Amino acid sequence: MSGSSNYEKNKRIAGNTVFLFIRMLLMMFIGLFTSRIILQTLGEHDFGVFNAVGGVVSFCAVLTGSVSSAITRFLTFSLGEGDPAKTHRVFSASVIIQLLMCLVVGLIVETAGLWWLNSHMSIPPDRLVAARWVLHCSFGILCVNLLSVPYNSMILAHEKMSAYAYISILESLLKLSVAILLMYSSFDKLKTYSLLMLVIAIIVRITYGIYCKRHFDESRGRIVVDKGIIKEMSGFVGWNFFSSGFGVMANSGTNLLINKYFGVLVNAARGLTTQVEGTVRPFAVNFLSALNPRLTKSYAEGDKKYVFDLVHKGVKISFLLLLLIVTPLFLECDYLLDLWLKDVPEYTSTFVRISLLCILADIGMNSPRQLIIASGRIKSFCVMAGIMNLCAFVAVWVIYALGGTPESSYIVFLVTQIIIDVLCLLICKWQEGFPILDFIRKVLIRLALVAVFAFLAGYGVRVMIPAGFLRLVAVTASTTLVIGLLSYFYALTKGERDFIEEIFYKIIRRARK
Repeated sequence: MSGSSNYEKNKRIAGNTVFLFIRMLLMMFIGLFTSRIILQTLGEHDFGVFNAVGGVVSFCAVLTGSVSSAITRFLTFSLGEGDPAKTHRVFSASVIIQLLMCLVVGLIVETAGLWWLNSHMSIPPDRLVAARWVLHCSFGILCVNLLSVPYNSMILAHEKMSAYAYISILESLLKLSVAILLMYSSFDKLKTYSLLMLVIAIIVRITYGIYCKRHFDESRGRIVVDKGIIKEMSGFVGWNFFSSGFGVMANSGTNLLINKYFGVLVNAARGLTTQVEGTVRPFAVNFLSALNPRLTKSYAEGDKKYVFDLVHKGVKISFLLLLLIVTPLFLECDYLLDLWLKDVPEYTSTFVRISLLCILADIGMNSPRQLIIASGRIKSFCVMAGIMNLCAFVAVWVIYALGGTPESSYIVFLVTQIIIDVLCLLICKWQEGFPILDFIRKVLIRLALVAVFAFLAGYGVRVMIPAGFLRLVAVTASTTLVIGLLSYFYALTKGERDFIEEIFYKIIRRARK
């Protein structure tokens, strides 16, 4: 009976993954085209100013994503318990908490942020007013995104991935429209771009709200103040905010440090790297968005064995999905950047390569972190992660002050992420009894061997063929073949192969319709 039940759960995860995979492909192509237009329209200097001052926008996804995972956990857990009234109280509490967070963040951005902009940033004098526009609009976008989290989390908790996919595609199309409009705008393009990005955030927030009100009873009616739930969620969200807050500070702070020590042109390279990260991450994040709610519900039901099985699946499949895109992109980074952009800012290629390794270490190990989130006992992990991110930021500051190169920050963050992953596994063992040695033997060692052989195969092809489109195709084909064969016959278990085949067949059936 349990096996049949788990099969149905896996089938639902597979179906949701299909929707998110289609979403990812569309958003990837739209996003790459949009970012190219924006860079050409704004120019390297204004693009650098936007990424230096509006770094909060680039990394607010990290903040809202972390807070969203906390809120999604409570909503999913209450749905797993089968208590609609409690789910409504949890939703209400999440709205109240997000309003309070907006006030706190607003106080920081509009005081310390404005002071730093006026006193310490390397901004051309004639662009200072436009830079202030970017700062204010960035704060507006951050607030709107925070207020969207309860509704976004409600959709994820109910596993309605088709709606999530459609709204995300709508957001990408709106951003593409803004990029095209910007080409013909006679107003200050940096000010216009910042304002229109805020308008898009508001439209998406309204869309999420309308969908949830129409489909989920828990989001209707007046806001209920349940002090017990607010206190419990505030502690959970607070620790999550502590961890992600230091992460955002490290990333956004590094953006400011790059501006201070190297100028806006290196900020432009960092901004383009962020665009690449935003394109690569969805290859695994979409699958995890389908898997994580099921992991949390299974934990609420007390099915620890299935939860551990999902952790194994999550790490393997997310890492292998990322590896498919990361390996050829790492090897052919220079050619692809030249193909994508007319003028590639200095350091972009180096930034992108190291950031790809950071993504593998971060997203590839998301499932053990989700196990900690599902348990609700996140204090130890959040304190540890927050301290590590703070230390990373301080280390970057010291290295830059001593004359370090711009790419030093990415190396520091890569080492930091690996340390966080190791500590995360130790916490899973300590709190949940997660079998680490079994995980290392069955998952990590096998994934490491697949990665090594894929890189060697791609590198071997790379040294034999001159740079160009033919080499790109050959490197991609060779790495994909090696990853596919080794994954199927070595890295994956029979159950995991069946799970992936289910996803593949669903994609084929949907493509034929």
